[in-house]
Amino acid sequence: MEGFFKYHGQKILQWLIDQIDSGRYPGLVWENDEKSIFRIPWKHAGKQDYNRDEDAALFKAWAMFKGKYKEGVDKPDPPTWKTRLRCALNKSNDFDEIVERSQLDISEPYKVYRIIPEGHHF
Repeated sequence: MEGFFKYHGQKILQWLIDQIDSGRYPGLVWENDEKSIFRIPWKHAGKQDYNRDEDAALFKAWAMFKGKYKEGVDKPDPPTWKTRLRCALNKSNDFDEIVERSQLDISEPYKVYRIIPEGHHF
């Protein structure tokens, strides 16, 4: 079972790096030149200027990657998509949220995560 989680974690790590590098998602950016700290847009679905197509795009992409959402078949569920990605990040040994750098009370809220280098996992 141990091996499964290690592999599973690697999967989200590589997937997320690919998404950040793609430039496809506004606000999903590297915070440093070493590409070890990144920012994820984290807008609440209840916000007035919330745009599902834009603000939930990354969460939707993760749900599709994991086979949990099929466009045109399943009912869109942005809050669940967001929860799934948050849980995957929290469960993975490859990331640490840098809580003091996250900004959730601004008009374009985001969370900041650090990628834990291979061999430095607890």
